[in-house]
Amino acid sequence: MIRRPIQKSLLHIGKGNRGVHASYLQTSLSTSSVALALSPRAPTPRRQHAPYASVGLAGSTRAFSAQSQPKLAYEWIVDGKLIPQSKVDVEEVGDKEVIVFLHGLLGNAKNLRTPAKNLTEQIPINALLLDVRGHGNSTNFSSSKFAPPHNFQACVSDIFNTLHTLGFVGDRSPTAVCGHSLGGRIALEYVHQLCRRDDDNRGGGGSDDTTTIQPPKQIWILDSVPGQAHPSVHNVLNTISSLSLPISSKNWLTKTLIEEHGMDKGVAMWMASNLKQCVGKEKGFEWIFDLEIANELVDNFTDQDFVQMIQDVTTIAPPPSKQSTIHLVKAGKNKEWTPQINSNLQSIPSYQNNAPESTFQMHTLEKAGHWVHVDDCEGLVSLMADGLRRR
Repeated sequence: MIRRPIQKSLLHIGKGNRGVHASYLQTSLSTSSVALALSPRAPTPRRQHAPYASVGLAGSTRAFSAQSQPKLAYEWIVDGKLIPQSKVDVEEVGDKEVIVFLHGLLGNAKNLRTPAKNLTEQIPINALLLDVRGHGNSTNFSSSKFAPPHNFQACVSDIFNTLHTLGFVGDRSPTAVCGHSLGGRIALEYVHQLCRRDDDNRGGGGSDDTTTIQPPKQIWILDSVPGQAHPSVHNVLNTISSLSLPISSKNWLTKTLIEEHGMDKGVAMWMASNLKQCVGKEKGFEWIFDLEIANELVDNFTDQDFVQMIQDVTTIAPPPSKQSTIHLVKAGKNKEWTPQINSNLQSIPSYQNNAPESTFQMHTLEKAGHWVHVDDCEGLVSLMADGLRRR
């Protein structure tokens, strides 16, 4: 996990025209990257994404075999303590309800350990932290298993698979999902798919509630700004992609990013922390994430109708026991929350002037930048604990 001094320095990046604009970089990358060469990457033709039912929703209504799809890497936080994936059995986490945490672009599960630990110490809930496809320990799976397209629907299909593999279906389905930045977009896609499934099934016999993943009672979206990714995000990904692998050393990478690409020292140091030693006889370092997948996920930003999806989820009229509430937490210091974006969100019927009973609520952590879980972890956990106690 990035250390706080480095994270804080990301708020002040900018070296003329050559520097990476950090304030937006934080908005779209939960953990910063570095920038490609000055020659821009040729635009990738937009993929025609499969409809939701064929890429993941079907997976939410059946049990997976261990060989059918890749299972994401994960770790547990139970009573404030970390339990690695290799040392836990589902039965060992007890009968407490579960909240799933999803990290941001180029991040991993470790980024959200602190809020997960604090939350599980305050309320009776266990936290399941996932590495989304192409990130963290999930990159240890064969890349052929993460078949394209690499979009939000595919990320949700991976989550469905993991939950089925672990047995979290029916009344054991996660009670909440929390995602930061990119993870917030995936969390929204997750609940949208489940609510659409239930809405389609309503009146037609429905699906077996004991074997399917049920919609969460709450979704917590942490500083995910609607709309396309800022150009600086593509610049960062392009810079990383321009570097030849293996990378000789972390010091070399830091120096190269600063001196040749005009990158702020804090971002360069953070990028060096995202290296791992090459496996086998090859010497040097490689990235802990899959750049191809990361690039495709960023391209998917413009395909997501963020505001409409919130409206869909919060205006569907399911039985009260299945109603999902969306909490959108905004960073007060993030300038990307423009008046137009805020107005669009406030126009959603379920917002109801942020009334306590509304199914779409917005919160602002005034002291926080994009790293809300770092800049104001106490405020964030307090918000989430209060909300989850009312679930």
